Amino acid sequence: MKRHLILFIAAVMMIFGCDNSENNSVQEKVEVVMTAEKPSAADFHAFKAYHHAVYMVTTAKQAGGTNKLLHTTKLPTEGTDPVVTPALDHIYTKAVIDLSSGPVVVEVPDVEKDRYFSIHITDQEHYTIYDEVHPVGKYVFVRKGNDMEVPEGAKVIESPGDYPHLFIRAQVKTPDDLANVIPIQQQITLTGVSKELVIENPVKFTTETHDVYPLNKEFLASAVDFNELDYIRVSQYIGENAPRLGANGNMGKFGPIDSDEPGSNDPGNRAAAIIGHLGFPVHHAFYMPYFTNCQDEVLNGDKTEVFTFPNEPEGVELFWSVTRYSALTRNTIAGKNDLFNAYNTQPDAEGNITVTFSVDDPKDGTYWMPVNNGEPYYFVVRYYKPDVNNLPKKPCL
Repeated sequence: MKRHLILFIAAVMMIFGCDNSENNSVQEKVEVVMTAEKPSAADFHAFKAYHHAVYMVTTAKQAGGTNKLLHTTKLPTEGTDPVVTPALDHIYTKAVIDLSSGPVVVEVPDVEKDRYFSIHITDQEHYTIYDEVHPVGKYVFVRKGNDMEVPEGAKVIESPGDYPHLFIRAQVKTPDDLANVIPIQQQITLTGVSKELVIENPVKFTTETHDVYPLNKEFLASAVDFNELDYIRVSQYIGENAPRLGANGNMGKFGPIDSDEPGSNDPGNRAAAIIGHLGFPVHHAFYMPYFTNCQDEVLNGDKTEVFTFPNEPEGVELFWSVTRYSALTRNTIAGKNDLFNAYNTQPDAEGNITVTFSVDDPKDGTYWMPVNNGEPYYFVVRYYKPDVNNLPKKPCL
């Protein structure tokens, strides 16, 4: 329980931006809810809306307002990224789209087909409403049910709420490749009225500015006063049950409300997506987190672990990557390598990549993934454009 509590405190501090002066207050709240039981379906739905609303306020503030593009121009290897479990395969362009004053236009460049480039739009209940690999041209966002002017030739994206979230990924193959990707970001444009985003009651705000899906109306209506303490309570449950809730990776966690992915109708599974808040539907990429070794023991820096991955995994059309994270922060570890992928490794004679997770370099010909002594960690294997009917298994011999 103590390990889960440490994990949980770190996650809460990350989400709410707590500084050291606030740590004691957060810990006191944690101690109050240590015996929390499984949350209700209403709790899970409110948890998603609450987290996403708080995230939107943070992102809009960082960008200088709504309808402002926010670019990441370096890979998040410093261990303090606001996105939990950040991928190191791309740099991001994000924006909180604001349709309260009219339509918003986004234009993206034509990117070479051997570079992964995608657009992903989520609504205020954290469901995907649009996604596309290699988007190009002009896209106009409009509020569903409102009569908004649409530019000629633009692709229309209808949003059930005033504040859809824009997320664009541009692949970075190696650190040296970053210089080729930033110019792509600079060609992305957004046109719309910018405002400050202020949210006092996240769930109430969601119900007032977004057309809640009929299946979820009763749940959110009953949880309109869901607060920070409730958020902490649900976070604790998800943190303690992360290995079980993450057993199927991102399956059923990020798709549209009518997704046919297994688990997509399970509120707990959807809420667990907050561990990696800005993840993808499986047909884009299969994200598989591993919290345990091949003997189902929790991964910890006290013990050396070795995993073997196929360099050309069956059923994967594009590329793969393995990224290690601190379980204390759900982020990368500053000053240490966090990533191996198809671009910075070479397969052995059997076509495999062998990675050793350890405190010290094994110097045995395997690829070394450093971990901190005595600290829990986990890693995520990402497979881009996978065959959803033939997903790779855990890398155990």
